[in-house]
Amino acid sequence: MDTRRSQEEILAAISEAREELSTSLADLKETVEAMNARPLLTDEEREALEEQAASGELGDDMKSLVEKIRGGEDTWERVFSGESPNAPLLQGHLTRLVEEHQDDIALAFEELVEAEEAKGNFLLDEVPPSDS
Repeated sequence: MDTRRSQEEILAAISEAREELSTSLADLKETVEAMNARPLLTDEEREALEEQAASGELGDDMKSLVEKIRGGEDTWERVFSGESPNAPLLQGHLTRLVEEHQDDIALAFEELVEAEEAKGNFLLDEVPPSDS
């Protein structure tokens, strides 16, 4: 018995893979468009962030950053997208947030993986082991 796949089977598998890829790309595009349609920060979030930053509660870098934004030199959108030359002023605050919430982040990631596995999407099965 010949165990090689026929050309027809190979073409069918390629066609199925192409169809799955097209569907995945369409879903991704839809998600990105939905995210881009939402404002980066609501007015309330922007106001709260600016108040905390201006008070110095978020550190000196964030205080400097909010002064530049309120002074019209920059925008939160440019800073968060990395387009702003002032974006590095955000780094210290983000690092502190990650350190402060690392357990919550790990739990959320674990829950995401479990939810995907329950759907049959085994996200980490094909990830090579780390060298650490």
